[in-house]
Amino acid sequence: MSLYVRQKQRGQPGPYRNHARAAEAEGFGPGEFSPTALRFCWFVFLTLHGFCGVYFACTAFGYWVLPGTTFGRWLYFYNLGLDPEHDGTIAIVHGCIALVHGGYLLWMLGWSIQRRSLVFAVYNLFGTPPSSKFGTEERLTHRMWNSYRSFLLKLGLYGVDGPYYDLVLFCREVLETSLQTSQAYRMSLLIPRSELNRGYIGLLVLNCWSTTVVHAVFHGSYTKRRFYAIASDCILDLVTSVGISVAFLALYAAEFDMTIGDFPVYKWYEDVWVMHVISEFQILLVTSWGDLAMRVVFALSMILNMNNMKKLLSTTIQTSPAASSESRRASANRRLSVVHPLHPSVRDLHGSSKPSKLRTVLRLESRLTQTLFLAWGIVILCLHLYAESIAGPHQCRMQVKPWFISEPACSLMILDCYDSNLTGIESEVTAQWSSFDPTSTSGVVIQHCTGFEMPDIVREFSNLKLLKFYNSTIVRWTDSAAVTETHHPNLIMLFLVRVTLPDGQLPAGMAGDDFPHGLADIEICHTNLRSLPEDLDTKWPQLSSIYIEACEFTEVPPSLARLAPYDLSLAMNPITSIPAQLLEGELVFLHIGATPISELPENLTDVSPLQQIRVDNTQVSFFWDWIDPVVKSAGAVLSDVPTTVVASNTPYCAALQRIFDGEQTSFEAQQHYDQSRYLSDASAENWATLRQAVSCDEWPTILYPIASEDKNSGVKTV
Repeated sequence: MSLYVRQKQRGQPGPYRNHARAAEAEGFGPGEFSPTALRFCWFVFLTLHGFCGVYFACTAFGYWVLPGTTFGRWLYFYNLGLDPEHDGTIAIVHGCIALVHGGYLLWMLGWSIQRRSLVFAVYNLFGTPPSSKFGTEERLTHRMWNSYRSFLLKLGLYGVDGPYYDLVLFCREVLETSLQTSQAYRMSLLIPRSELNRGYIGLLVLNCWSTTVVHAVFHGSYTKRRFYAIASDCILDLVTSVGISVAFLALYAAEFDMTIGDFPVYKWYEDVWVMHVISEFQILLVTSWGDLAMRVVFALSMILNMNNMKKLLSTTIQTSPAASSESRRASANRRLSVVHPLHPSVRDLHGSSKPSKLRTVLRLESRLTQTLFLAWGIVILCLHLYAESIAGPHQCRMQVKPWFISEPACSLMILDCYDSNLTGIESEVTAQWSSFDPTSTSGVVIQHCTGFEMPDIVREFSNLKLLKFYNSTIVRWTDSAAVTETHHPNLIMLFLVRVTLPDGQLPAGMAGDDFPHGLADIEICHTNLRSLPEDLDTKWPQLSSIYIEACEFTEVPPSLARLAPYDLSLAMNPITSIPAQLLEGELVFLHIGATPISELPENLTDVSPLQQIRVDNTQVSFFWDWIDPVVKSAGAVLSDVPTTVVASNTPYCAALQRIFDGEQTSFEAQQHYDQSRYLSDASAENWATLRQAVSCDEWPTILYPIASEDKNSGVKTV
């Protein structure tokens, strides 16, 4: 027979009764919170579970459908987040957290409706089974119940209603505050939006100071003291795991086009917007397994804090007068078995009336906690205020303010020679770029410079991701100032738009032997470029996106054909023919529209895995049979690239439209033996294939959104 049963039969108070009496003596009994406060807290918990459940469910769904979309490819291109094959795992993790919140919500709502009273958690429902008239099965059940109660009592020593909880809470707060401080530092490095940084720093500092404030205000009530200390932690966990992401989603939601499942293409070319994305999506998205683990820690910590607050509130709920006698007995047993004092008396713990060493330890721990976190908050606040006091240079469009800096940090620097009354010579540029920390810069834009000379200081921009020239004349860009893998390992975008190059050639700084390996997007638009170096294919990275549009090429350079890019555009160049080698590599997207070509190459030995080819605004009137396998799989590879051939404003589309209108029954172009079977069949049975594979709608002439660029950057005479 258990000790508790013997004591109960003798009329002696068991350990649970002693705990209950100690609770009343220490101020832990019912009545700590008013009925209005309980109802308010119940509603808040229900709302939080619903809100977090929806957030994590939507996040899980977003990661689940992300692979294979255009938006997903943009994220992969900018190296934002883990590789696409891991998106399913991330979705499952977020889905599990959503299920936990959903389960708690249904539990609270369902049992509250059934009981017609507020039910916070399991502590409000289960009491002790009656101890009389035990049969064999009942005795087994009773022994299991006593074991369960004994286990709960041991857990109570370390739970929110146990004497050691302050020690547990101290260890948890040190760990969580360390992670939150690390998060605050990452935000200071990446996020240029001062409001978000200030808000998070403010919450972090207040959370550190809340320990001292709560101890001072609620020194006479252990229940309220722990409740509000836990509530402070819960708020910061909520902001860290959900709030920051929701804030970013709110900022970007208005610009997201749900019909295409992506942002408009021109947004990805806006300097300020894309640099915000590159920086802020590192906070919004899961970027590593460690990042995912930290998000799970904060999410589970918030759930644990909510459970602890529910348990504290459960100790104050009174039994309804209308409850049955059985419910009252269960409530009494529940109060004995669950509501342990937060600091049991010495006699309860050791059976002695001597001064308790435990109280001394807890008192010292309390003072240490208050002092440590008060100092922690002061240090964080001082670091933030110091970083805020450093002003950025005049032409810094996106200033970040990381801690421990001694000079301004600029994420996006736009050198506007027109605005600064400069020409762009080396000494002027060096003076401009020496006024801030170049290692903090992710993007550099040079615009409206009449005689730009690239200075050697560009090699100090070790974290550079975007280098862009607009409406400028490059006079000199030598090897000593070249972009290289050694000095610019993170460079992924190089744009030249409305730029005049010396002698129509690539400058030496763009064709060095140590060219950045990860430079995946090279776009040259509206320039006087007319040739490429013969050995360019040994320097530029393969499988890149290369757009050379509206330039002066009269033929496709052999080095470009050998380079085997992933995505190539030669639109608006005076090119009259396309070499077969260009279509025999790894090319996936090809745009040769707005050129004077009239025919694609006939004999191909190994066709590249084309998904789309654009010949719009050309004189193409038929297609060879090597395109048939591509046409057959139109739309099967990528759902958002359904059209294989774009041929608007061509003789082929003119004939196709007349066939659809019933004005003719066949293509009028000269028939060839090796002509495409699918794209030459004008029968009505083949119309579905023709509509699926060929687009005769108007498309932008070039891929680079030049109109948007001119609008944002402003075309000025230089």
